[in-house]
Formats: sequence, structure tokens, C-alpha cells
Amino acid sequence: MSAPASAVWVLPDKLGGVAVNVADVLAHRSGNGMPQHVVLTDNRLSDDIRYQERMPADGEHRVQYALPTENLFSVLRRLAGAVPPGPGVLVANDWLELAMLSIHDPGRTVIFILHGDYEYYYDLAVMHEPLISAFVALTRIGHEQLIRRLPHRREAIFHQPFGVPRAARLRSAASGSPRLLFVGRLERAKGAHLLSGIDEALHRAGIVARWTVVGDGAGLAESQAGWIEPARVRWLGVQTNAQVLSLYPDHDLLVLPSSAEGLPRVVLEAMSAGVVPVASDLPCGIRDIVEHGRTGFLPRPGDVAAFAAAIGRAVSDRRRFEEMSGAAQEAVDERFDARRRAGDFEALLAQWPRLSRPRPERVVLRYGSRLDQPWLPNALVKTLRAVRGIRQPAQAR
Repeated sequence: MSAPASAVWVLPDKLGGVAVNVADVLAHRSGNGMPQHVVLTDNRLSDDIRYQERMPADGEHRVQYALPTENLFSVLRRLAGAVPPGPGVLVANDWLELAMLSIHDPGRTVIFILHGDYEYYYDLAVMHEPLISAFVALTRIGHEQLIRRLPHRREAIFHQPFGVPRAARLRSAASGSPRLLFVGRLERAKGAHLLSGIDEALHRAGIVARWTVVGDGAGLAESQAGWIEPARVRWLGVQTNAQVLSLYPDHDLLVLPSSAEGLPRVVLEAMSAGVVPVASDLPCGIRDIVEHGRTGFLPRPGDVAAFAAAIGRAVSDRRRFEEMSGAAQEAVDERFDARRRAGDFEALLAQWPRLSRPRPERVVLRYGSRLDQPWLPNALVKTLRAVRGIRQPAQAR
């Protein structure tokens, strides 16, 4: 007797938007669709913080590996073995599962989600296009960009954002110093190094703000340098999603001076609680979410003075700011409700028979080095790489 159709989500075991978004879709599905499983890929050599909660799926599997020290073929064989048998759909979210599909056929329709407006995701989509039945772009610009690169696949490219649950508690107005929040990796791409400069510009304008910084990363020391009054900054380090959600209502503005983004979940979560975003005006999902001057502010990327000026506008007109807070909350609840968005994904996955396309007769694995061969024992490859001291990541050929 053949196994029933099911959906299998494969994604890195990494704390961040990808894992939280997938968990939300699974948690808010109707329950009337096909079973859904999750396979988490965990590179033991990675310093990434792992997703710390159990996925609300019908089955959860974890595949541990050690790249680049292991034979890539051994890792891909292990991953293929973790995919439950049966027809249905495999939802790919990163390179490892796409590499696995290059040499193993799970007999499933493949849907690939592009989680950001980054060349990384576009390159993966183009490289593995023959194996992918359908593509999901979370932002309008991502949808347009992918159609531009794969015009012959236009009908299989969908614009479908994730949503967020409605906030359990809304922000309440507070007098005194503005309460500013940053949530993200402490690195230059997220603009964490600009926070102290924004605070200095506010201080020169006579605005004494109180900051909460959530996150960690290689740029921690740089992010902590240059503050006029370090006592006004709380550094909370890495927090679970539940802990972050509990922080939003106690803040007024979310400050996100990123240089690149996809569809930033932190902005959606903050707005759902009535926290007004001050985020870089990037040609990505931020413009899908924030309407400048009505539900938030979109200063120029990297412009410290513009960020400070936007915060100053919010502080100087409290009545107008409270109107923006309400508008931000309503906008997210109307357009990015987690239950409705989960229903959209459930409906898309249910179309797997229609979306399915024949697998190419010949597929080339585009990753690895000379030691990554199907006939080489994994133990031998690990020994040779240990002797050579090889610690570089697997590269596309």
C-alpha cells in the first residue's frame, strides 16, 4: 500500500526568519490538508544559533552533518534518507536540499522559496531551475526579478508572503524618553554599527532615547562602541521568538537601518503590536509593508541623520505618532494575518499534482571538490581533510 501524499519542508536548523515563518505556516494551517513534515539540516561546524523550539508539524526529522569535512555525497545520501516516502511536495529553502535533489529523486513536486531579495536566492533558483516545479517569492520585487531571470517559467513563479500572528498585547502610550528597539544580527548588513551614531544625532537634537538591542553576531564589539551614555542601552543578546514578541509592546519605534532585506519579519511583528518602524528605504519587501509617513518611516539607507530626523518627527508630534501606531497595527492585521497566509500556502501545496513537471534525464551536481565522490568512503574523506586542514565550505563547481 503506497504512502499518502504529504508535504516535506526542508530547511536549516537556524534561529531566524526562515524557521519562524515555516513554524507559523504549520501552526496556523487548517488541519484539513495533507500531513506536513519538517526536516531540519544541522551543520555541526556552523556557529549559527539553532532553532530552539519544536516545529508544529506531523513529523520532525533532524539531519546532522559536518561540511566541509565530510564527503558531500554522504551528506546528501543522509538527507535523502530523512525525507519521508510517498508522493506530494518537497519545499526547499536553501542550497543543501537543492543539491540533494541533483542526485536523488524523492518522487515529489519541488517548490523553492526565495526568502529574500538577495543574489544568493536568485542564483540558487537559476542554477536548479530544471529541478524546481514552482517558485515562491515573498516580495513583489523578488517576484519581478525572478520573472526577469526566468521568463519562460513565469506561470510557475508565485508572489506569496508569510504572515504573523496578531499581537497578544498592543503597545501602550508612554510619556518620557522614546523607547527604541533593534532586533537582528549584529553585523554591518543589518546596520547595527549605525545605532550609536543615530543616538548621537538624537542627543544633539535634545532627544534622550532609551534603547533595547536584541541579537548577537560578529559585529557586537563595533555595535557597542561609540555610545554617549551606554547606560541607556540594554543589550539582551539572542532571544527566542516568544521573548522578542513580549518585548514589542514596551517600545515605541523599531529601528532597522539595514543595507539589504527580504520581507523582514521583525517589521511585521513590531507593527502588529503597534510599534512604528523606522527602516531603510530598500527596494525590497519593506516597501510592501511600510507606507512612509502613514505606517512608518523609510529614511535613506545608511543615512544616520535621516534616521534621527524620522525618530525626531515621531517624538515631536505625539498625537500624530499614536495615529501611525494604530495604522501600522491595522495594516499588518489586514494584509499579513498568519492564518490567512498559512491558508494561501496550504492551497499552493495542494496543487502539487498540477505543478509537477518531469525530472530532467541528466542532472549535474554543481557543488563539491575532488574528494566529494560517490565512491569514496566518508571516513577516508574526513581523514584526508583533517590532515590537510580543509575548513572551507563546499563550493559550486
